Amino acid sequence: MSARHHNGQAMLVVLAFLATLAGGFLVVFSVGQVVNDKVRLVNAADAAAFSAAQWQARSLNYEAYLNRAIVANEVAIAQLVSLRSWSHYMDRTISNAETVSNFYAPARVVMQVLERAWSFVDRAIERVGPMETALSVWNGALVTAQTTAYVQASPVAANLVSEVVAAQEPRAEVYGATHFLRARNDVQWFGFTKRYQRGGGELDRYTQLLMDSRDGFSAQRSGDLLPADSLLQVSKRGGTDLIGEYTWRGLDTLAVHIDLGIAQVEIPVGWGAAERRKQSTVRRGEHDGSYRRNPQTSRLAQRALTPAQGYLGVPEIRDLAHLDNTDDQRIGYSVALRLPQQRIDTADRLVLPQGLYGVAGEPEPLTPLLAESALHALGSAEVYFRRPEQRSDGRQEYPSLFNPYWQARLSTVPNLDRQLSAPFRGLSWDPFGVGP
Repeated sequence: MSARHHNGQAMLVVLAFLATLAGGFLVVFSVGQVVNDKVRLVNAADAAAFSAAQWQARSLNYEAYLNRAIVANEVAIAQLVSLRSWSHYMDRTISNAETVSNFYAPARVVMQVLERAWSFVDRAIERVGPMETALSVWNGALVTAQTTAYVQASPVAANLVSEVVAAQEPRAEVYGATHFLRARNDVQWFGFTKRYQRGGGELDRYTQLLMDSRDGFSAQRSGDLLPADSLLQVSKRGGTDLIGEYTWRGLDTLAVHIDLGIAQVEIPVGWGAAERRKQSTVRRGEHDGSYRRNPQTSRLAQRALTPAQGYLGVPEIRDLAHLDNTDDQRIGYSVALRLPQQRIDTADRLVLPQGLYGVAGEPEPLTPLLAESALHALGSAEVYFRRPEQRSDGRQEYPSLFNPYWQARLSTVPNLDRQLSAPFRGLSWDPFGVGP
């Protein structure tokens, strides 16, 4: 056979090789585009989940700051009541001393001047009483702000997901799985905290916190002028207590005690009381042991008390729903996204929308079909409680809604969220959502 009959055969081989090489290149290009878009989609889902969790963390911190402000206002009410009670006590003590001084002329003039001066001071201090009502009303406004922050956190977090996804990967879709997981996120959020209401003892822990938060002057205005084993003792007792959920009451007493051996004689010297309440109560406070040490004088102070209305009661604060759980409480936020296959810039879409024609003459796609004709991605973040540094006393601080130490971070997608979203991703179940 002559060489002329073999002309062009090498060219056919070269063309076939180049076609195969081009097809391989297009396949590699398409797979690379799919992998790249998958990474972008995962990053968008993570960013959206983190942004939503961060907003929830900020909402919890805002509510914690409001709780602190409410506590501060309640303590301020206690301070004002304490000041009025102590002023009434001083006025009564000086008045009694002025009466006694009538038997000694040089002291009478001094005591009369002092009595008139302190009466003026007492009337001036009594005028601060309306501030107690104003603080109580302001606490009601803070509670409303706290409720607003709690309610708006969920829709704002969902809106952030849409905004972050649009900024990170505009081609991605917020679809059925996203809305399904959003409902689960809402269940977690609305079950994480609760409003503790008056009555039934729900606020007992909070009222004790308010009592523990009192300053020294409000909690204890007591002292003994002579040793406890003296036959003659002068005892000052006083303090301001939160009685139930609707009353702040201050009581101050001063009495002389004479030990006669067979009996103790109490001689009242001075007394005073002040109260801001919403409703009357038959209960009485401790007032740093005033009723125990100066019972007769305490009854005089109680009878001299003129209660003032205007207190709205202990605010119904918001705190974690499970306070008995001292473990590291967390709340998660998961996001599901999809990127339709027709939006991925593969060779099919850019160069050969009909694909390559195979041996049988049928077009073959350059990119394998994806589940549900789309890329899918899950992202998850969690809100957790952690102090930026350890307490100075070395004690462990458990999560609560009184300290603004809530933070957000990315986390592993919970198994439940994987299984719940599996049907939307073309799976009957998610093999990665099994196990610990």
